[in-house]
Amino acid sequence: MNTPPNQSASAYNPSLDNLRSLLLIRCIALTGQAGVLAYVLSVNRTTQSLWEISAGLVILAIITGFSLWRCTRQWPVTDNEFLAQLLIDVLGWTVLMYFSGGANNPFVSYYIVPLVIAAAVLPWRYTWLVAGASLLAYSTLLFYYRPFPLFTPHAQMGHGDSGNVHILGMWFNFLFSAGLITYFVVRMASMLRQQDARAVAQREDRLRDDQIMAVASLAAGTAHELGTPLATMTVLVEEMLQDDSLGMQAREDCELLQRQLAQCKSTLNGLTRTAELTSAQQTLQQPLDEFVRQTVERWSVRRPGIVYEIHCDCVEPGPVFEYDSTLCQAIENLLNNAADSGSDKVAVNFSWDEHQALVAIRDWGPGIGGDLLKDMGKPIVRASPRGLGIGLLLSHATVERYGGRIELLNATEGGTEARLYLPLVRTLAND
Repeated sequence: MNTPPNQSASAYNPSLDNLRSLLLIRCIALTGQAGVLAYVLSVNRTTQSLWEISAGLVILAIITGFSLWRCTRQWPVTDNEFLAQLLIDVLGWTVLMYFSGGANNPFVSYYIVPLVIAAAVLPWRYTWLVAGASLLAYSTLLFYYRPFPLFTPHAQMGHGDSGNVHILGMWFNFLFSAGLITYFVVRMASMLRQQDARAVAQREDRLRDDQIMAVASLAAGTAHELGTPLATMTVLVEEMLQDDSLGMQAREDCELLQRQLAQCKSTLNGLTRTAELTSAQQTLQQPLDEFVRQTVERWSVRRPGIVYEIHCDCVEPGPVFEYDSTLCQAIENLLNNAADSGSDKVAVNFSWDEHQALVAIRDWGPGIGGDLLKDMGKPIVRASPRGLGIGLLLSHATVERYGGRIELLNATEGGTEARLYLPLVRTLAND
């Protein structure tokens, strides 16, 4: 079914929905203040001292109407815009409270509303800014306000010490409430966001594990099925080499084919041994420099057209470390990606310290696009036009299971560099 052209415009936008909710709350609060004005007008039959409040309500209503119109536009709602709307609430409410009794107005507790909204939606620094503005406004309204007959009938009489204590208690109550809400709501909102991020990561991990299991099952079945045709081809090549009438060029081709068949058979045998070692949870031990050199040299046999170079940044002998046998395949996958990029040269640099080893694989291909670079290692990306990203997916899974990580970045002089970080927590001392 074709997607309607305006479907993206009607898609759910949480930031825009939050802004609409804020404006709805503001409309309700303005309606409540308008109801108070109507009540005062009906009781006192006078408009004295009401025009300032009316003007404030009209200005806030105009701003709210413009903001509601803005919500019909497909403009992104940024944190700065949301903060500005909350500060408009604080400022507008302060003006209304000033002309209607200040802190004596029971609606003064509305300052808690933008504070709670900021704590639930905005980053913590913006929340503290809203909290500071609300606290400053409330503190000012405790001492500076225009008496309003409905809420301050005693305004012309002295309060005495008891009145001062009451005002001070109101101020401390608001300060305590604002602090608790700001801290705990921000903390809970942050924990919810972290929990959502962990849930997304776990779903991606499960999806990747399912794909790896599918690839592993397919590889095991393919390895079993390839045994018979490889054996048949090996016998045929051996018979062809025994023919004395075979030309020199054809003999060289048959010898190359024989070596490639032997390499395929060795790879299948290695796959079988890897499965046995993995099921038995066995590890291998080898000096790091020998491990890297042997892995690259073994890979180069299968990619004879690629020129490679190996450089070690450390002069001392490499540490002996324990590793899973699948780690070789993870590095070979990165080497294959470098070769498949179109580069005719691959450089491998490695080094280590007391905590971890670094293996950097560099090519001189076209590099990786920014959008694709962000999704590397996730199910499933295309690292090259000829690949589905399965090799890179397997490499990420293997290295993460080992305790390391892979970083991919575009080199400054063109091409791509894959950095493989391996922990050496189980390093053994060299004799």
